[in-house]
Amino acid sequence: MTNNKKPNGCLVGFQRLFSGLMAVLATIFLIIVLIHLTYTVKIQGMTLLVVTVAGFFVLRYLWKKVKRKSSSNKQVIKGVFSDFLRTVIVFVVFSVVIMILGENTGYIIDSEDTEEDKDKTEIVTTTEGGKETRYIVNKQYWKDFDRNWHRMDFKIAESSVTKSRNNRRSYRYTRNFSWGSFYKHMADHDRTLLEHLYTSFSKIQQEKKLNRRKFAELIITSIQDIEYNYIKSTPCNGTEEFPCVGNVRLGIFAPAEFSANLQGDCDSRTVLLFVLLRKFNYKVAVLNSDEYRHSVLAINLPSRGTYKTYNRRKYYFVETTAKGCPIGYLPPKVSNVNYWDFVLVN
Repeated sequence: MTNNKKPNGCLVGFQRLFSGLMAVLATIFLIIVLIHLTYTVKIQGMTLLVVTVAGFFVLRYLWKKVKRKSSSNKQVIKGVFSDFLRTVIVFVVFSVVIMILGENTGYIIDSEDTEEDKDKTEIVTTTEGGKETRYIVNKQYWKDFDRNWHRMDFKIAESSVTKSRNNRRSYRYTRNFSWGSFYKHMADHDRTLLEHLYTSFSKIQQEKKLNRRKFAELIITSIQDIEYNYIKSTPCNGTEEFPCVGNVRLGIFAPAEFSANLQGDCDSRTVLLFVLLRKFNYKVAVLNSDEYRHSVLAINLPSRGTYKTYNRRKYYFVETTAKGCPIGYLPPKVSNVNYWDFVLVN
């Protein structure tokens, strides 16, 4: 005879059901974490692989040798509590993982960080010196080359945009026309119209303590992140590969215009970046290629990759029309440096 009572059958059944449910919940939570890291925090490559393997290893370890044959009601209850504790551990561990990886990528989980907000343009009216001023404000969110997130308002007065547009349209197109002279005409005029951008970029630099190179990358990536648009001097015909804005004189938006409407092709971007980086005392240049029908920025910073020399300085190419193209990278289809010419240098 034995004094040990067999556990209640209903209680044993509940333990098995509860254990299975906890294991399923833990697995679902892990999958949600992986989806969040992939599509929201934008974790990719080896980091994502390591997190995935480690996650399933943790699940396997926690549920690998769970004892299911209890000899008493007390052990059954103990098993239920143990299953619950294991599930809580999984939730805590992977919540911490999300927080750590989110902070390391510079991503702040915020309900305002949505594509809808990013694409939103606001008109803000302020009173300055007794006079009302209307500003165009575009909320921008982007990642730099290190995959750190940044947030900034592209803010410019409507009156500045009007001045910029009128100045661009006033440029006389003659037989001696050159893109370099035209770019300089716009750059010199608009450099005093972008004070809010200068101030906003400086604020990020100070808050994040960015060195000279990282600050240049911050500015470059903010422009690379903007959606590409064709800007044509003729009407759009509807067959364009990208969004198109037609009937724009000389097929370009000046720096203040582009910073307000965020619609720009290659040289709209290079001229704006030229103005911004020149403001912060970088040696920059705009290079054009008749062969490739393209425009790129170039910057005199210690780098690796493709460059062209001007006055014994190395200017490294910067592709401005695609996200994540680092300093010194020139796409293979436009990579022959002999086809590139300096048209504007500060």
